[in-house]
Amino acid sequence: MNIINKILNVDDYYFDVFMSISEALAGFTVNELQSTGLAETYYTYVLKSLDAATFAEFLTISKNILEKSSGEEELKKAIQAEIIENPGMNAMAGKVMTMWYMGTWEGAYVNDISYKEGLVWNLMYSHPPGAKQPGYKSWNIKPVNTHS
Repeated sequence: MNIINKILNVDDYYFDVFMSISEALAGFTVNELQSTGLAETYYTYVLKSLDAATFAEFLTISKNILEKSSGEEELKKAIQAEIIENPGMNAMAGKVMTMWYMGTWEGAYVNDISYKEGLVWNLMYSHPPGAKQPGYKSWNIKPVNTHS
């Protein structure tokens, strides 16, 4: 697997690693993650919220996994072995996934748009109540996952 290059205007190699491992952990493409408008915000938020050595360790392990894995199956196995089965890295991966899906870091919203842009709404084919209304007469359209 290749690590993505030069995302947004962040001139930080580890940002690329962060986005690549986020893609692998969250199951959304880098483009989908970027479309939240929060990629750079999330990266800098984690940098400020954690001890630098902890985040660097997570990103170094992620970098090694991404560089060594030649395919999707190999990547999944490496993530399982080196992140999921490692208690410290598992906790870090959980926080990163929660941030992308829910917009929160350790129970608090990252900022005022992280709630609206949480990936959980895409999975549910829904919208965040009180934030992004579906539009006039949207109730008249059958939900995506209905059975007739």
